[in-house]
Amino acid sequence: MKYISKSFIRWASVTGLSAITLAAVTQLSAQTVHIAHCMAGCPVNDGGILPDDSELIVRQLFVASINSRTGLSDWQAYRVLADSVGVASLLPRAWYEDSLVSPNVASANVIDDGQQFVQALPIDAEERSYQLNEINILSEDQGRLVPMSSFAGTPYWSELNFLSNMAALPFELRAGSWSRLDQAINALANKTGEVFVVTGPIYDDRERVDDDALINPSAYFKVISTRYAMSAFIFSSDVRQHVNFCDQLSTMEVVEGRSGLDLFPQRGNDFTDTLHAQLGCAP
Repeated sequence: MKYISKSFIRWASVTGLSAITLAAVTQLSAQTVHIAHCMAGCPVNDGGILPDDSELIVRQLFVASINSRTGLSDWQAYRVLADSVGVASLLPRAWYEDSLVSPNVASANVIDDGQQFVQALPIDAEERSYQLNEINILSEDQGRLVPMSSFAGTPYWSELNFLSNMAALPFELRAGSWSRLDQAINALANKTGEVFVVTGPIYDDRERVDDDALINPSAYFKVISTRYAMSAFIFSSDVRQHVNFCDQLSTMEVVEGRSGLDLFPQRGNDFTDTLHAQLGCAP
């Protein structure tokens, strides 16, 4: 293969990425699939509400498990590189349907099954909402689980405008400690060269959750890891904007228990260190 450029080779394909990064393995339909966005395997359901017929969507910048009942992510994983971080303030932000999501999830039986995103007629360009079976995610609560700033330096940043990357992140959370943790992750990637992140919603009662609760989780988690260290955070949906993200530190065991996920199913040993100090949190 002829040399093209460092940037495009780095982001050329999921297959190519898996060959140059730590192998991440997940089992799909009796086949072994290597997904470079995940470290030590992509998350797997360990009980709870996550449906067996959820869809795994693999994009250049992230992998997402899409809930068949809502079209929203049960989890997303992504890998931040030193040269993927960039300035995102001027990048266009407009939501688009993800063509990789199956039609039966994206557009079937809106009223009965709640599996379709319907864009409401906007009052103006700043007042958009997306509707899932008569339940709206208002513009002020539309957030991206995978942040623009972590991938503004790549040619694929527009993937982060897909609805498969959208979550009901309240404004105070999204604009406050959640965003500041994203900045700390970007800074860590600049120092270490590579950081893995797994993120997603948390529900209070994973055994009995209605559609409204599925669209409005009680909390969100974010687990940051390198090859040998990790830090886990849980953010309540009602956290105030001024709160320090370090106050949201948790443990991987708590995140796995509350989310119903096995986050790193292929890991051989537990992580021997934490990333707290490197993310700016006192030990």
